[in-house]
Amino acid sequence: MDSENHGEAGFVLASRDAQVDWVFEILFGRGALDRDDAVGQALDALVLLGLVDEEDEAKKAKARVAVERAIDNGMRDGRFDRPKRGQIRAIRSDAKDYSSEDWTLCLMNALDREPTDRDAALRFAAYWAASNTGLAFVRLQRGGSILTGLDGALESALQRGRFLDVGGGCIRKV
Repeated sequence: MDSENHGEAGFVLASRDAQVDWVFEILFGRGALDRDDAVGQALDALVLLGLVDEEDEAKKAKARVAVERAIDNGMRDGRFDRPKRGQIRAIRSDAKDYSSEDWTLCLMNALDREPTDRDAALRFAAYWAASNTGLAFVRLQRGGSILTGLDGALESALQRGRFLDVGGGCIRKV
């Protein structure tokens, strides 16, 4: 394949599932977005990744259609939802589907540099996930998969220096 076709081949000619995966991973954690904004953000990221040719308007137009189709296919597959009319959101509703990186994403987005009680921080992150990634739960329970996943991700983030234990049962982002 020559480099002239690389951008188009990278995304437009990828399989249906690969296109849905790319768009999902780009939009996961960004919360509810207007559909046009979601398509634009996905397209911009695909250009930055070198999977879409920014210079060729015809190829970029094809890629835009492919992104829109990927979102529609992802909706049918349950990977996106419509929290409000005209909006889409990349979702993982089941806590068992969250990786350590997903839990870390929730913590990083839910917390700031202000000291926060550790238990409250885990709960803030869970509620952030419910709003922004579609995490479904009725009640947070100690020992449950959500708080356990978040606690493990927080421990790892503390070890990697992304959060600080500031004493008194509080943590904060670095």
